[in-house]
Amino acid sequence: MLPELRRAIIKFVPDYFSWDEERQEQYRVATPEGDVFNVRQFLLRELFDISVSNDDEMDDAWKFMNEAQCSEINAALLPLQGIGENYFYLNEFFCDPKNILSFETLYDYDLDDYKFQEESREKEQEDYERRPFRGSLYSTWARLIIDGTFTYGVLSMVSGYLYSHLEDLGNDYIEKLIPHEFKHGKNHGKLEGSGYLFDLKTDAGGLEPQLDELKCRFWEHLSKVYERLMSEFDKKSEQRVFILNQSTPDDPNHHFLFTDKEILQRIHFRSFMRDCRAAEQTDHSSLFRKLDEEKQLLTKYLDTEYKDIMENFDPKILRFRKKYKVVIGKDSGLEELLE
Repeated sequence: MLPELRRAIIKFVPDYFSWDEERQEQYRVATPEGDVFNVRQFLLRELFDISVSNDDEMDDAWKFMNEAQCSEINAALLPLQGIGENYFYLNEFFCDPKNILSFETLYDYDLDDYKFQEESREKEQEDYERRPFRGSLYSTWARLIIDGTFTYGVLSMVSGYLYSHLEDLGNDYIEKLIPHEFKHGKNHGKLEGSGYLFDLKTDAGGLEPQLDELKCRFWEHLSKVYERLMSEFDKKSEQRVFILNQSTPDDPNHHFLFTDKEILQRIHFRSFMRDCRAAEQTDHSSLFRKLDEEKQLLTKYLDTEYKDIMENFDPKILRFRKKYKVVIGKDSGLEELLE
């Protein structure tokens, strides 16, 4: 714990260091908003000589920090946010009254989130069929201490990690097959109620219908690939963890990849790194070999579909889909998307 944070705690929560660990943890996962502001205000002044007097000024100060400054203050705050041996902090939304202490293991948290997401899909989509739980972590954000050093963490199932790379590859490959760009539509930036219309049109040099068809086939195919990958790793049940150090000088970051749902039961939040290292797969060759294989399969698929579309697709046939109107609210912080 930095001396600056210790001084802030003594100043604003003078009894904190007299509490036992359980009470301290309860405070850390449910810190009163006033205390959060006071501590952050204190640290901004002590670490960067930045003075703020209200929430708006606090948000502005945070917005204009560089990566190194963000990492420095997030590292300073972590001992007042995280739990367990690594001060593990899950930077995700919890529905009241739940918090990270409501879940002993990563499995408990992920299963609860999976149930919430599936119930939401059932309400929103007619005839939706629930998918079996095979682990659903996908780029879940965290912060923690590893061997005394602060780092950001990203938690994913291996299947989700592969899916994200295939998604990026597919989008880039489609761009090569049918070059295109986005241009402002005629209503882009116009006032609409309390915001502005976000209206972008795709320009593919006259191949817009073919591009749309290729993208639709790609997304349908990628969804099937994702299902296949989840089932493959679930059946293998290797119960391993890949830890990828993706840090840069100003942005410490580790990606934790879990092979299947069974390994999630062995990862406790209070002993996160110890449990991950006990099941760590230090040789990453099998992971990257699998990624290369899937990339080759995907590019082969896209080549085949592109050829079929260019030779046989009738661009006069349009897919039925709902039309959506996107409005960016005033003072939402997203106005730069209109430029």
